[in-house]
This record gives sequence, C-alpha cells and structure tokens, in this order.
Amino acid sequence: MIRRFAPVALVATLLATGCAPAPAPAPVLVDTAADVAAINALVEREMAAFTGANIPEIEAIFAADVILMPPSEPALQGLPAAVAWTQALHAAFTVSGSYTSSDVTVSGDLAVQRFTGTLTVTPKAGGDPMAETVKGIHVLRRQADGSWKITQDAWNTDAAAPGAGGN
Repeated sequence: MIRRFAPVALVATLLATGCAPAPAPAPVLVDTAADVAAINALVEREMAAFTGANIPEIEAIFAADVILMPPSEPALQGLPAAVAWTQALHAAFTVSGSYTSSDVTVSGDLAVQRFTGTLTVTPKAGGDPMAETVKGIHVLRRQADGSWKITQDAWNTDAAAPGAGGN
C-alpha cells in the first residue's frame, strides 16, 4: 500500500511547492533625500538659467516634451516652444528672481515640486520694474541616467488680475 501512494504523495508535494507564491523581491532602496537634493539643485539651476537667458542650460534642464504654462498665456508644448518663449521674454525684459521655498514629493521616477519665489521683470524699452511673488508646480521625471528633468512647469502670481476684485 505504501508504494502505491508514494507517487501520489510525490505529485502532491511537487504541486504544493510548485504552486507556492514566489518569494517577494527584495525592496528597492530609494534614497529620497538624495532625490530631493538633486531636484532642488536642478530647480536652482533652472532659475539661474531662466533669469540669465542661458538657453543651453534651459535645454539641459527641461525634457524634450516639456509643457510650460506661464501665467495669463496659453500652454507651450515642447522644448523649442519653451526656448522661443524664454528668448522672447528676454528680448523685452531683464529678469531677476529666486525661489523662496520648495516642497518636493518623489514617487518612483516622478516627482512634484511645489515652490514659491520672486520674479522682477524690467522693461528694456524703459519703465518701472515689476516685482511679483510667484507660486507654482514642477513635475519632474527621472531620466535613464538617474538625473531629473522638468516635464511640466506651471506658475502664477499672487497679484490680482487687472480689473479683478480681491476676496
């Protein structure tokens, strides 16, 4: 009798172990602090490139499919459109500014940075400088080499639109 059940027991054992779930993969260790530091450094480079009209640096910071959403203007798609917008802005204005706060959330290969800052634009044709407090969002994507690039950039100002009433 024992021999007769040995193949059945062997098959049952193989089926039971063969159907067992595979062990969970080891968790991937993510250095979120390093990602946040890299993103904050990148956006500081972005502000310096933007205020300095440094087009090669802008091209290095933004993804090829970037979407730029400046205040009170239509969205711009693609790096050539973002570069053209920056060049047109700098043809008419001298720009200075800085970030005053940054809050970064990283999730895998995507990150969101919520920021505040100041921008001052001075018309090159003459006129008073216009200072603004700004706030916005950057969406960033990790590149194949581990670096980050901005894929979406949207910002607006705290100033009320002309003719708009305050709350």
